[in-house]
Amino acid sequence: MGNVILCAGALVKNSYYVKEACIRLFSAEELCYYVYHYAYLLTDDFVSDKLVRWVREELKLEKTADKIESIRNKKNALENLVRILNNEIGYYSEEEWKGLIAEIENSSTMSYEERRKVRADGLLSGGKFSQALEEYENIIREEKIDDDRMRAGIYHNMGVCSAKLFLFERAAHYLEEAYNAYANTESYHEMLCAMKMYMEPTEYLNYLSEHKESYEDSLEVERKFEILKLSWGEQAAYKYFRELERQKEDGGSYYESVDRLVDDVKETYRGYINGSW
Repeated sequence: MGNVILCAGALVKNSYYVKEACIRLFSAEELCYYVYHYAYLLTDDFVSDKLVRWVREELKLEKTADKIESIRNKKNALENLVRILNNEIGYYSEEEWKGLIAEIENSSTMSYEERRKVRADGLLSGGKFSQALEEYENIIREEKIDDDRMRAGIYHNMGVCSAKLFLFERAAHYLEEAYNAYANTESYHEMLCAMKMYMEPTEYLNYLSEHKESYEDSLEVERKFEILKLSWGEQAAYKYFRELERQKEDGGSYYESVDRLVDDVKETYRGYINGSW
């Protein structure tokens, strides 16, 4: 989950898998941490029979499981779950839990579509690009979105997810949809960036010649690419590659280092696709 969580209780053998965020919980403290930091991703459905069984059978917290069982399928179940976690487990201060309850109450004024977008945004921010993209696609397919800005924002983020997955042609398509839904410079510039990444140079230049209104925007895109090129020398990855070159010249462990790098890149990409933590 990105941070070290101090756990006073035992870690369970069988984790609790949270499908919405693609993570596994191994303790009561991790449950508290997840609910506290990701409540905006959750609905009352999170308080499920599956959660009750895990708390009862894995955490061995019979009393807590009984209380969660009593609020399941009832109104404000998520809010009441927070109160139970506060009383039975703690982990955060009472003031922090009260603040969370206030946030949940405020989010109740959001539309269902807005809540779904917030959930997808959270997946995107957490690096779960494939899961976020799927959720955005589901929103577009399943919901009637009258707000042009919201629709544009969803398409824009679909483009971002696709670019993060190196699907640049798809990214360009979604970013164009974002611009068509609500004209904004950011989406248009990023669409051109995606085009530049997947098109052959002549194809990209042909597009610009056919869309003369894009001339000034294309200059800005070129400026951004030049900035990236100039900053590459300061990046840790660049320094690592230079070190690999030195190892190759010196007859060191070049190939072993390259194999490790490739394995790391593969594992990172699998995390983007599968949502592993």
